[in-house]
Amino acid sequence: TASPDEIKAVAPNKSDKIKIMSGAQRGATGKLIGVDGSDGIVKLDETLDVKILDMHTLAKLAHLVITS
Repeated sequence: TASPDEIKAVAPNKSDKIKIMSGAQRGATGKLIGVDGSDGIVKLDETLDVKILDMHTLAKLAHLVITS
């Protein structure tokens, strides 16, 4: 398990899997299907709804791989 100090939010690019980091949809995941200025167009995984969200609330979703 990684601690919060070991995790860095990375701005997503179009087609990246994302996680919403703040707001009413916080914790939801989806795919960034477009960018319009400071807005991200996101298709949510759970509901398949399309939302327009501030890019500052989005982070690229990645799987942490720990090697020893």
